Amino acid sequence: MLKQRLITAAILIPLVVWAVFASSLTTFTTLIVAVALLAAWEWHQMIGIQSPGMRVMLAVDLIIVLYLAITQLNPYFIISIGILIWLIALVVILGFSNKSLAERLSHVFKNKVFGAISSILILTVFVVSSITLKAFSEVGAILFFFVMVTVWLADTGGYFAGKRFGKHALAPAVSPNKTWEGVAGGVLFASIWAIGFYWVKTPTTITLFEWLLLAVVTVAVSIVGDLFESLYKRAFSVKDSGSLLPGHGGILDRIDSLIAAVPVFTFLMLIMGGYK
Repeated sequence: MLKQRLITAAILIPLVVWAVFASSLTTFTTLIVAVALLAAWEWHQMIGIQSPGMRVMLAVDLIIVLYLAITQLNPYFIISIGILIWLIALVVILGFSNKSLAERLSHVFKNKVFGAISSILILTVFVVSSITLKAFSEVGAILFFFVMVTVWLADTGGYFAGKRFGKHALAPAVSPNKTWEGVAGGVLFASIWAIGFYWVKTPTTITLFEWLLLAVVTVAVSIVGDLFESLYKRAFSVKDSGSLLPGHGGILDRIDSLIAAVPVFTFLMLIMGGYK
């Protein structure tokens, strides 16, 4: 499993770096929309929509919503919706982190209409936030890269710290393998990266403390995104959203943290205005 994960990562990382730094905004938009469509396909299959025709119809719906959101709506409005969504998700996760999903809430997550609508909303916010961040002055690409590496390092640090030191479950009813020790490891890895990044690419108006706090918030929100997908997995008793990426599961499994972290990071960067 570890060998598969490393091989897949070795192939994907150069492609992702190219997409972030070397591609035009139009190409980047096309790629991020494609990622969202693949994630939506897995999401809809995970919630029990087995008909390929229905999933194609939902994919078309997502494309239409994305087109309207990108071309007709204010991105700040879309991102603000995302902040509200993830605040609600946080409340739900906190409320049921140590106990089984209530029967009524379980029915909500198993409802195909709710699943389809929530997937389209969340993925739309993710796409719009990604495009907005990429287009953020001349340093948008490096900022998007910073978010991705922050989330990946938090995930890596969390995995190894949890495996070595994990004793206290974070949310046993949602994701039994996640521990507070893993969270600490993830925050440590991400913090070291954030400090190094700050020294190399110093924000113009953000202090080191503020930048470090921004990184920690990003890690915390990425965990919420991961746990939110775990709620769906728990409701439908599935291990992975798909099998497209050997050793990593599906596309949704790889971006579940990013779909929460990118909107929040973009929102905070917009209101803080740390880069020229």
